[in-house]
Amino acid sequence: MSRKYIVKVNNRAYEVEVEEVGKRPAPPPLPMPTGPKSVSVTVPQVSSAPPGKTQASVQDGRKVVPTPMTGTIIKVMCMVGQEVKEGDVLLKLEAMKMETSLSTPVNGKIVEIKCKEGQTVTAGEPLVVLQ
Repeated sequence: MSRKYIVKVNNRAYEVEVEEVGKRPAPPPLPMPTGPKSVSVTVPQVSSAPPGKTQASVQDGRKVVPTPMTGTIIKVMCMVGQEVKEGDVLLKLEAMKMETSLSTPVNGKIVEIKCKEGQTVTAGEPLVVLQ
């Protein structure tokens, strides 16, 4: 069976005839749902720390503050021996063209700074050690 169509190309009309070569059988219909089904969903755990505030881990009795994301240290705002309180800004990190202030999640005294300005750090890498 052939059909005729008018096709416009660059504002010019052309009459074309198209012949159907072979028919494909229609795909079988999809089965309809019969009722509610239960679905298991796994929800990823999200850190309870607010943005810019990391969770400290304890190693050898010291609190280690890791970086929450991969980025570049643009400013270290603390020094060894300094007493800090929860929420004090320790350093600034640039990640994906965004500047993030990382603050201490706990009170303590800084005993070691494991990064320097201009250094690229990866997520989870220890940055500051508190006692």
